[in-house]
Amino acid sequence: MTSSSNIVDIGVLVYPCCLRSSAVVPLDVFRIANTLALYRPASQRVHFRGRWLSAREENIVAIDGLTFQTESLATAKPDALMLPGIDHGTLHDLVPLLKQLKPESDAVQAFSQSGQLLAASCSSACLLAHAGLLDGRRATTSWWLAAYFRQQFPLVTLDAEELIVQDGPFVTSGGVTSSLDLALWLVGHFGGAELRQMTAKILVMDGNRASQAPYVASAMIQDAGHAVIERARRWLNKRLDQTWTVAELSTYCNTSSRTLLRRFQEATGMSPIQYSQQLRVERAKGLLESTRLSLAEITDQCGYADVATFSKTFKRWTQLTPREYRVRFGLRH
Repeated sequence: MTSSSNIVDIGVLVYPCCLRSSAVVPLDVFRIANTLALYRPASQRVHFRGRWLSAREENIVAIDGLTFQTESLATAKPDALMLPGIDHGTLHDLVPLLKQLKPESDAVQAFSQSGQLLAASCSSACLLAHAGLLDGRRATTSWWLAAYFRQQFPLVTLDAEELIVQDGPFVTSGGVTSSLDLALWLVGHFGGAELRQMTAKILVMDGNRASQAPYVASAMIQDAGHAVIERARRWLNKRLDQTWTVAELSTYCNTSSRTLLRRFQEATGMSPIQYSQQLRVERAKGLLESTRLSLAEITDQCGYADVATFSKTFKRWTQLTPREYRVRFGLRH
């Protein structure tokens, strides 16, 4: 057993419509870390005590047949509070769900006054932002929520390609399974890098992955509400292997070049040129995943003159080279 000074109390806030795996999996990670910590010198041991907490009066929370026995967050004093992702079908579902989570919003606002770590995974970063806690700070969330997040919370600096972002006491992570990465991050924060790495090995996880970029599918995060952008995208998708000018694109979109540039910046945070690069990389990802075309053939189909230039652009967007991407996501022999 560890001494009380080495006990780290981690609360997981359970609430209606939270992702069950995000509430359950972190506690399993902490149990594994506890077992591994016993092999360390006594002075280096740490013991994680994970428990489910609630911001509501009832101490039993039932979610799709799974029952959580919770304690009150109001009386608990955890060293860190984790927020599971919000289970939702579409972006339109998030707005009413966030309104329904007022008890949780009020509770995290009160908890933030303690200065202890508040760690949100996936869509629960929206809960922190909705409570105003991320204004003026950096954060991340699941990559496919990026456009929605920027529109709803413009005062937050979103780094949507990052897997985990810490800004002061607030830690956010992207993607449903990032609750595992977030739990590992907490193991490292309180127990050290060696314990985090050993725990990751037991979980057969890459304990050092830091980016969502290889997984991004840009078509899923475009804002369909911008008619000009939709029109431009259709035009560009037909010309990914061709050269074009902003003047030609603006003419097709029935707008001036200046207006087109402004619309692109507002809707995507990019210029038309950057947007076209993203579309070309998306085409390349699809070809790398589903065909055995050579890299030179893919380069040509994506409108680049040479493999070296294309490879640099591809890595800038995905943080992997085309060959690394094919090894990870391509067809198996």
